[in-house]
Amino acid sequence: MSKANPAVIGGFVIGAIALIVVGLMVYGGAGWFVQRNQYVAYFPGSVKGLRVGAPVDFRGVSIGQVTDIRVIFDPEEVSARIPVIIEFDPTQIQLAGAEQMVADDTYRLIEGGLRAQLQSQSLLTGLLFVNLDFYPDAPVRLVGGVQPYPEIPTIPSGLEQLQQSAGDIAMLLPEVVDRVGGVLTSIDEELSRNRDDIRQIVTDVASTTEAVRSQIPEMGRIVANAQDTSGDVRRAAATLEQILQTNSDAIGALIDEWTVTAGAVRRLADQVNATVAENRQALRDFTGTGLYEYTGLAQDAQRLVDQINRVAEELERDPARFFFGDRTQGVAAE
Repeated sequence: MSKANPAVIGGFVIGAIALIVVGLMVYGGAGWFVQRNQYVAYFPGSVKGLRVGAPVDFRGVSIGQVTDIRVIFDPEEVSARIPVIIEFDPTQIQLAGAEQMVADDTYRLIEGGLRAQLQSQSLLTGLLFVNLDFYPDAPVRLVGGVQPYPEIPTIPSGLEQLQQSAGDIAMLLPEVVDRVGGVLTSIDEELSRNRDDIRQIVTDVASTTEAVRSQIPEMGRIVANAQDTSGDVRRAAATLEQILQTNSDAIGALIDEWTVTAGAVRRLADQVNATVAENRQALRDFTGTGLYEYTGLAQDAQRLVDQINRVAEELERDPARFFFGDRTQGVAAE
């Protein structure tokens, strides 16, 4: 049996190691030579569900991972802080005009509203991840402490915000209940004082309802009559429209005649105005003296007419007496 050559075995081992190193460098070893930036974040609530190796995302893009989670107790203040160490992969982040992001750029992003927040990876597993995004209106919440890493401000998670809102509502609930109780008490007292009035109002409403119900048949007849009247009006309108269409020519001629007559009247009025204007002085003299003399003449003529009427009446009643006089005049009594 031949003995294995140690040189051949050593060559195979060295070749295998070389292949492993080349494979690691090709498929993932490039990150070994990249300096990763590390930061610390202090989340206000519980970090249950957050694990080392959990992803760090920015709007759904994985840019790093959680590398460490610690607990720091402070005996003097009797408090505890939980720093979460995260690291960014510079190859996944690039600034406009620069190749990679450096630590100084992070401070400018924080001033612009960059905040860290815990979010759920899955409701079934309960695992969390760190999400980064810009919240310009969120206050800068920094815990500080002796850490070799820059701190990224955090904001409460959605669940924590909901729990905080529920707690605020629970704190206000007793006051709201007291106010509602006071309002209900006031309403009860007011109803007690005005019980008779309310009873009368209810009675009046019932009476009104009954009266309206009793008038429903009459209202039906009124509606029916109104419908009949509406039909008559429509028929009359149709008849009038037919008459107007039938006599449209005559109506047009009549309107033309009215137009001509109106023009003639207007011209006559203009002529009268012109005549009055020309004889204004004569009319003024006539109304000053002639009108007074004409009035006297008219009165004398009226009196003459009255005398003639009396003579005519006397002649008609007793013509002999009018012509021969009273024959009994001058006869002595026996």
